[in-house]
Amino acid sequence: MTRIDVPSETLLVEMGNDGLNILETTMQMSDMDESAQVQCDICSKPLGKMKDVKHIESPESITIAVWNGFKPEKMLKATENMLKEEGEENPAEIMEIVLDSWKSIVDKSETPWALCEECYESIQIYINKGGS
Repeated sequence: MTRIDVPSETLLVEMGNDGLNILETTMQMSDMDESAQVQCDICSKPLGKMKDVKHIESPESITIAVWNGFKPEKMLKATENMLKEEGEENPAEIMEIVLDSWKSIVDKSETPWALCEECYESIQIYINKGGS
């Protein structure tokens, strides 16, 4: 079981036979203050203080981007490298589960996503893909 903190939401998750299962979601918007330190919700790059975050996307926009083919490439690559370092002989099978689990988290997210410049630019292609 793992706890994942994002700027406005805490997810309690566990890895099950069918992938990552969200056990509990706790909203934290009322606890956030403008001087709280924030990380990109996709790549975890530090963004500085909440009041200085330039790019915030709605959970609906992130879901649309994922439906249109967006994948968190940095997170996936880091996970694959970790599996290889741990001696996993067939990381491709596990990576499929990781991606499906991440998509499940996106689908269930109800809070805005703080994004770094790079993630914002890469996801815009997929958000706008459906409208073009």
